[in-house]
Amino acid sequence: MESSLHERAPHDPGARATTTLQARLRPWLGALCDAGCGLVLWVALSSALLLGASGTLRKLVDLQVWGLGLGVLLAAAGFGLLWPRPTAPGRWWIRTVTALALVAASGVALAGLHLQPQPDPAFLALCALLACIGALATVAGLSMLEGGQAGLLLPTRLALSLLSGATLLFALIALRWPGPIMAAGPVPSLLLLVLVAVAMVVASWMAQGGLRAWTRHRGRWLVLGLLAILPLLAAALLYLQPGWARVLWPLVALSVLAGAVIERLQVR
Repeated sequence: MESSLHERAPHDPGARATTTLQARLRPWLGALCDAGCGLVLWVALSSALLLGASGTLRKLVDLQVWGLGLGVLLAAAGFGLLWPRPTAPGRWWIRTVTALALVAASGVALAGLHLQPQPDPAFLALCALLACIGALATVAGLSMLEGGQAGLLLPTRLALSLLSGATLLFALIALRWPGPIMAAGPVPSLLLLVLVAVAMVVASWMAQGGLRAWTRHRGRWLVLGLLAILPLLAAALLYLQPGWARVLWPLVALSVLAGAVIERLQVR
């Protein structure tokens, strides 16, 4: 592998301290970046719904802009994984930086288009396409820099990115949507995304001892609790208490983000 997120080992004590801090922040930065890319991806995919929209659908504009803004902000955490620049940056470092810049540029452009009264449909579709490509390429690039083609790391990261981004979008809907909230509406989508993400995470652990030894793999069980059990319990509660949506959906998003961070700690 030409470049790695773990290869820097400077001799200067100050530089070593900085590198140590970066190593500690790496799981957090990676989880935030992947979640931001996932959020940008979902909002960009839904942008076609706004073409020519008027009346009620125009209420989605603010939600789209908030989603893109938050997604780009979280995705920018990825720059903390890529700097300082390696002495000899390889292809994947260059590709990842390019993809992350594409996410930021296309996300900002897409948000600006949504704020226009009559955005050009062709340009909006192009920006949405670039945002989706950039988001997927960023998650893939960071995965390759972290572990190359080892095991199921890449598909696992993609699945977690989509799950994290979706829960952030559901939380934004609960917090920002004017009028009646969908409450339990996104629960079936959440269930599907959770099943896919958990299946990929567990499959990636099978070659590393699985889950059988509780005392040895408590962190992995905690990951499953944060990624699946707590979010699904909170989502099920929405069927009984729809009015709690503004609290429960942000709780689901925070739980999934925490699970994604701890999953990275298990990889380390």
